[in-house]
Amino acid sequence: MARPAALLLALATFLAPPALAATPAPDWTAAGDEAASVLSRYLQVDTVNPDGHEDRAVAFLGAILDQEGIPWTEYTFAPGRSSLVARLKGSGQEAPICLVSHTDVVPSEAQFWPADATPLSGVIKDGEVWGRGALDMKGMGVLELQTLIQLKRQGVALKRDVILVAVGDEEVDSGGMRDLVEHHWADIGCSESVNEGGIGLQNLLFEGQTLYGISVAEKGIAWVKMTATGPAGHGSRPDPVQAPHVLARAAYALEQYKPELHWHWSLLELFKNVGATQHGLTRMVLSSPGLTKLALRHRLSSNPATRAVLINTINLTNYSGGSSPNVVPTEASATLDCRLLPGTTPDDMLATLRALVPDPAIRFELLQGRTANESPTDDALYRALAAHAVTDATGAVRADAAAGPVLSVGFTDSLLLRPLGVHAYGFVPFEISLDDANTMHGHKERVSIENMRNGLRILYSAILDVSHA
Repeated sequence: MARPAALLLALATFLAPPALAATPAPDWTAAGDEAASVLSRYLQVDTVNPDGHEDRAVAFLGAILDQEGIPWTEYTFAPGRSSLVARLKGSGQEAPICLVSHTDVVPSEAQFWPADATPLSGVIKDGEVWGRGALDMKGMGVLELQTLIQLKRQGVALKRDVILVAVGDEEVDSGGMRDLVEHHWADIGCSESVNEGGIGLQNLLFEGQTLYGISVAEKGIAWVKMTATGPAGHGSRPDPVQAPHVLARAAYALEQYKPELHWHWSLLELFKNVGATQHGLTRMVLSSPGLTKLALRHRLSSNPATRAVLINTINLTNYSGGSSPNVVPTEASATLDCRLLPGTTPDDMLATLRALVPDPAIRFELLQGRTANESPTDDALYRALAAHAVTDATGAVRADAAAGPVLSVGFTDSLLLRPLGVHAYGFVPFEISLDDANTMHGHKERVSIENMRNGLRILYSAILDVSHA
C-alpha cells in the first residue's frame, strides 16, 4: 500500500543529507567494480588469525596507497604483525575522522566451501566476490580504502583529516588497536570513527523492508574460566564429588539463569524509526515505547538472536580437563563467554556467577573483562550514515528501507575507542539476507559486486558530508 505523500515528504526532510557545494561525483559503477577487484586480491592475502601475519595486509594496502600518492605508516606490535594508518590532510577546522577496519580473518573449514571458491580464492563468480573476510571485514576495509582514494581523486577540499586505520588481531585479542590506543593515539586523535557493526538486513522486521542498524553501543565482556576440583580416581568408580560431576552440576545451574529483560534506549529508538516508515496501528505501536515493549516482548525474548540484546548472557563455550577416558582428573574446567549490557561490569557478572553456583568446589577466574560503552546519536557522522543508508543512487529516500541505532551483542575495536572520547559507530553499508549474514565466521562467505558499488556510494557520501570544507 502506498504511503501518504505527506509522510514521504516528512521522511525525506528528516533523512535527506545536508546540501553541499557542488563536488565531483565518482562513477559508482566503475568505482564499485574497482573496489570489487581490489577485494578479490585482498581476500587472497592470507591473514588467518591465529597467527594473523597482518604485515602482509599492510604491504598489500600500502602498495595501493603508494600508487595513489597517499602517505601511510606501519605500526608493528608483534613479529610479523602490524597495523596501517593512512591520512588525507584537511584544513584542521575539525578533528580527524577515522575509517577503521581489521585486516585479520577467522579460520575456515575449506571442505564446506565450493571447490572453485575456496576461502582464500577471492574468486569472482555469479556477481559475487568469495572468500573469508568478504563480509567480516575486508569488504568494509576496501570500501574505506576506496573512499579515501576517491576523496583524493575528486580533489575534495577537506575541513578535517580523514584517516584510514587498518589494524591486526581484532579477532583474537585486539592487539593492533590496543597498540595504537596505548602507544600511538597522539598521532591519530580522531573524534569520530566508523567501523564494523550494524549492517543492512533484508526482511528483518517486515517483509520487503531492509533495516540498516548502526551500532552506537556494544555489550561488554567477561570471559571466565570456571574450574571444579575434586578427588582424582579411576573411571570405573563414579563419585558425585569428583570434578567432572561437580562441573556438570555447575553448568546445569548456569543453564537455569533467568536474567531480567532490559530495553536499551537504542532498541526503542530503532523501532520508532521503523514505525515512521509504517502506517496505521503498526506506526502507532512502534512510536510508543510502552506499546513496543508490550507487543514485541515475547517475539524478541523467544528468539536467541534478539534475546541477547535484552539480557546479560552466559554461554558455556568449551570444556577442558582429563586426558584419558579411565582417569578422573583433580580439576575440570569450562570457559564462559558472558556478554554484558551497559550498566553491568565484569565484576558484577562474577558476583552473579558465584551466586548462581555457590559450591565451594567451584572457582571462577576472569580471563578478560571489558565494560560496555556507547556513543550518542546526536552526532553529524551518525546522522550522515543514517541518511545515506536509506537513499538510492539518485539521492531519493527509499520507501523500502529504514535505519536506526542498535546495541551490538558482539564487540569490536570501537569498544577501545569510546573511552578516549571518540564517537564510534559500527556500520557496514551492505544489504544482505539473514542467510548471508550467517556466512560471517561460517561457510561460503561472499559479497555481491552490487553491494560493493552501493556500499561505496553510501560510505563515501556520508564521509563527504562530514568532511567537506
